[in-house]
Amino acid sequence: MSKIDILKSLFDEKIIAVINVFLENPHKQFSLTQVSALSRINIATTLRIVDKLIKQDIVEIVTIGKSKFYRLKRNEKTMALNKFLKSEDEPLLEFIEKVKSHPRIKKIILESKTAHGAKILLVGNFLPIEKINSFIEEIKNRYNFTIQFVELTEKQFNDMERLRLYDLNKKVIWKREEEKKY
Repeated sequence: MSKIDILKSLFDEKIIAVINVFLENPHKQFSLTQVSALSRINIATTLRIVDKLIKQDIVEIVTIGKSKFYRLKRNEKTMALNKFLKSEDEPLLEFIEKVKSHPRIKKIILESKTAHGAKILLVGNFLPIEKINSFIEEIKNRYNFTIQFVELTEKQFNDMERLRLYDLNKKVIWKREEEKKY
């Protein structure tokens, strides 16, 4: 569990869900019904949370005619919240979660990472390339984060390690636990 996940677990999930609706669409105005639907929280609870966020100077009310809309208030507080709740590693962590579900993937090695992308080595035999490419496309569309990968068979990885071409194990970001044989 990452540090950010530990901190998030200390706070009410419903409040975080409502805040995330606004953080994911910082320029959009939402009706109370929309916030409730997007956060999947009942409308009465959503109203209490939104009122609290207004008092905390995180959300502001926009009145259009007789209708009330809510939007994220742009200030230091909301910028700090955004950094706190939105991890820079989120696209990479999401990719790892999706890819590690495939049993033929044995290791994921991070070769390099920037704010907009990562280069990864995937170790395993007969990897599901089409599925991996669809995960990469999803992440690119959602986060504008480009993941490039090279596949290595377990034998290639072991040979590279044995020849000490460079220390790949220093960069392993996920490894499948070996099944114990009795």
